[in-house]
Amino acid sequence: MNSKNTAKFRKVPDLNGNRYYFYCDLSGALVCITKPYKSQDSQEELLLAWENEARWQFDKCQKCGKWVSSIMFNADVLECVDCAPWEEKPKFCKHCGEAVVADEDKCTKCGLFLRYQGGELSA
Repeated sequence: MNSKNTAKFRKVPDLNGNRYYFYCDLSGALVCITKPYKSQDSQEELLLAWENEARWQFDKCQKCGKWVSSIMFNADVLECVDCAPWEEKPKFCKHCGEAVVADEDKCTKCGLFLRYQGGELSA
């Protein structure tokens, strides 16, 4: 698991210090631009910018540790969409092709899960 303290970022010098541009670890989209911060310790400066302005705009995947924007986060399982893709109710089993008639968790033909189940494929 990734144990990064912040999302990907870029430090940009400003007249009053440094601004931090924070990006989604998954999509690379710009999520937050901070006000200028100035400190003798660059790590302290970064953490101040992260905690004061950026942190609340990100979700951390509980599986891989990536910091992602809310659109790249599956809140149902607290994981990024790379680890837990969004899924609609399936019409066919992705394993054997059997048509899904009812709102089942498992395929009636092959017995495998029809949707993401935290990494398991079968019971």
